[in-house]
Amino acid sequence: YNGSNIIAENKIVREEIEYGVGHYGDYIKYSDELDLYDLDNITASFLDILGDQASLTIDTIRRNVLRGGTNVVYADGGTSRLSVVDGNKILTENDFKIMAIKLKNQRATKFKKVITGTTAIGTQPIRSAFMGIVSPEQVEDLRRLTGWKNVETYADYAKAIQEEVGSIGDFRIIESTNNEPVIQVGTDTEEHNVYIGYFMGENAYATVTLRGKQGIQTKVKPLGSAGANDPLDQYGTIGWKAITGCAILNEAWLIRTESVASIEDATAKHYYDYTV
Repeated sequence: YNGSNIIAENKIVREEIEYGVGHYGDYIKYSDELDLYDLDNITASFLDILGDQASLTIDTIRRNVLRGGTNVVYADGGTSRLSVVDGNKILTENDFKIMAIKLKNQRATKFKKVITGTTAIGTQPIRSAFMGIVSPEQVEDLRRLTGWKNVETYADYAKAIQEEVGSIGDFRIIESTNNEPVIQVGTDTEEHNVYIGYFMGENAYATVTLRGKQGIQTKVKPLGSAGANDPLDQYGTIGWKAITGCAILNEAWLIRTESVASIEDATAKHYYDYTV
């Protein structure tokens, strides 16, 4: 205001955020014998397997970026990763209240997808909310909290987000099996799992993909496509490649939580390993 009842003009400032992208991919090689005797159309299954691998790879890249966020809430009043382990601290209802207040005070925007009410008995509508991504171990602890709603009780849970398991307070929760814990040595000198959660508003982070849906391109080279390098048409390949990257746009809109879990699976989580 310049004192003459005329409001001075303002400017919108556009900030550029630069971050690197990487090249990722993999492929498998098959022979003409497989092509000849492939009664079950195994080569089609190769595409499904590689598609799962591509999605997991890109999800891992994004997960690792989010883990580098500086806005941290340690479970149940903890002050460090070590205090979480030593105190055996799991996420509490109060932690979710603290995170909601933090995001609201920073004017983080809730995701707008809403599930409206129905006349079905026992169902409840779900309003716009912040989003959380947690591991299966954390989900089991969240189910015990006051105010937790299983996704099955949503008024129309067919409209829920993929892998959504429920909601609590201002948050809708997505379960990720690609959210492996980190290791912290406690004062007992033993190694303990610390589980990482991500709670955010809209536009907390950004991803970039080049070419194709989600940046993933499928590459199928049939038998003989190598020309003189495969003079008897003996080999073909099926693969994928992607160029992608991720960056946190606003640290204040992304909260990382650290907690232990009351229930853990002692089995080594290497389902993707294969040994003869």
